[in-house]
Amino acid sequence: MTPLEKFNFFLSTYGRMFIALFNVRLWPPFGIYLLVMLLIVLSINWMFSPLLSGWLIPLATWLVGDNILHYPQHLAYLPYTFQMLNLVPSLLLESLLTATGVLMFVAYFRQQAPAFGSSLRAARRYYPRIVLIWLVNVVLVYLLFKFLPGLFRDFVGGSPRREMALMIGMQGLSALLSALFIYAIPFLVVSGRSLGACFAGSFRLFFKHFFTTYFLVGIPQFVTLLLIIPLQNANTIVLKFNPGVVLLLTYGMTVMFALTSFFTTGSIVRFFLETSEE
Repeated sequence: MTPLEKFNFFLSTYGRMFIALFNVRLWPPFGIYLLVMLLIVLSINWMFSPLLSGWLIPLATWLVGDNILHYPQHLAYLPYTFQMLNLVPSLLLESLLTATGVLMFVAYFRQQAPAFGSSLRAARRYYPRIVLIWLVNVVLVYLLFKFLPGLFRDFVGGSPRREMALMIGMQGLSALLSALFIYAIPFLVVSGRSLGACFAGSFRLFFKHFFTTYFLVGIPQFVTLLLIIPLQNANTIVLKFNPGVVLLLTYGMTVMFALTSFFTTGSIVRFFLETSEE
């Protein structure tokens, strides 16, 4: 495709994705994981209940320390605790549901009826390799967010503007890492390639169509900053405003994650099908 054709394709893809938002047949894999994320947030908020306290409080204190045991301070740690508790479900469940979504979008863009049950059964055949692909991506992004802030501690120096700039830069690097591996699952579940060929094919498409791939992945991720940046200041919100705002923002973040996953999966599948037919 020429640059102009890629630009037109980019615009038409987002147009198709806005229409796809209202196709309820496409939503089961993304809706299921949205429910999982909402349950994680709800569990953290209710972790002092007798049903949850026996196992969730030790886990939460292991992750963030004893400060989470004080109300309303536990809400200040809600976003971080959610992200940490979401790592394992994301690896074991979201990976499979995303692969299912890939197959459903393939059917949708080929003018076929997307079916959740048959797509899930087809994706399950590749489950160990799906998890491995997901694990590589998650580990790299986790290491980025764990160690990069420490390297720029002197640069940030407590400046809110520099903290925001660093967060935007890290989100951009996170999108770059995700874009590098974004075609691996389509190559696996759609084309039936070997694991090595999936990584090689993803790298090849990424570098061949760098800007298109990066923007298809990056734009939805940058949209999430609208909630991620305020939640980076959850402690300030708890101390100076209504602590319940943090809870509402975290619920909103889970919904935004589901929407961005829907948009990213669908747009990448459409571009994958287009480029595989070149």
